[in-house]
Amino acid sequence: MAVVSFLLGLIGSLGFLLCGMKFMSNGVQKSAGERLQRALGMVAGNRFAGLLTGLAITMIIQSSGATTVMVVSFVNAGLLSLAQSVGVTFGANIGTTVTAWIVSLFGFNFKISAFAIPVFGAGYFLTMMKNANSRNMGEAIMGFGMLFLGLSGLSDLFRIDPASLGWLQDIQHMGFVSYIVGFLIGIFITALMHSSSAFTAIVITLAFNKVVTWEMSAIMTYGSNIGSTIDAIIAAAGTTADAKRAALVHVLFNIFGTVLVVVFFRPLLNFV
Repeated sequence: MAVVSFLLGLIGSLGFLLCGMKFMSNGVQKSAGERLQRALGMVAGNRFAGLLTGLAITMIIQSSGATTVMVVSFVNAGLLSLAQSVGVTFGANIGTTVTAWIVSLFGFNFKISAFAIPVFGAGYFLTMMKNANSRNMGEAIMGFGMLFLGLSGLSDLFRIDPASLGWLQDIQHMGFVSYIVGFLIGIFITALMHSSSAFTAIVITLAFNKVVTWEMSAIMTYGSNIGSTIDAIIAAAGTTADAKRAALVHVLFNIFGTVLVVVFFRPLLNFV
């Protein structure tokens, strides 16, 4: 029964995510396609402005996954070019680090799903208006809410209690092997939870309680950076070639960045 419940939750969450993408893409394209494209072109045409845009959006919604999914959706709808999407994607990767500071300073009480239901409701009421432009924008807002619900559902489905990871303490004395294991754990658990922010909260909690060492927590965070690309990969399914390339930019950026810090693992830790 538990397996059936899990599979139904997984199917439902993925359905919300992908359907939300479709609604948002179609609604935005129909209601403000040309105007929004010009606005986004002005912002994202400059790589630094695009980077700041991605940074600001991710800081507000605290989910680089959601930002990246939106970018892929806009590229798929023809509202952003592949070149314009790159700066926004890079900014999202920087913006998501703000969550780690919020977690370390204030705890992890923010839930992305808190936005989902009111956003969806607001979008639905807009679809009831007579003005066609308002209805189309309402459809886009509903898609935005569904996207949040999908990401939140996937995160809740794979929720992990930090106390259940106490066995990590036993594998930290295996030398280089322990780092490989920690790195793979970071990739796997983040991919399952669909939230690097949630996994960051777990790692910080484990480090605070001295369950894992400083080095182990760092290598797990590096792995999480790769695991967080799962949302972009899912969002790219069934999209245009450029949308797939936009998702690939996100994946390669995270992989290359992670490889770089792993190569300079010790010097970086000493610097920090």
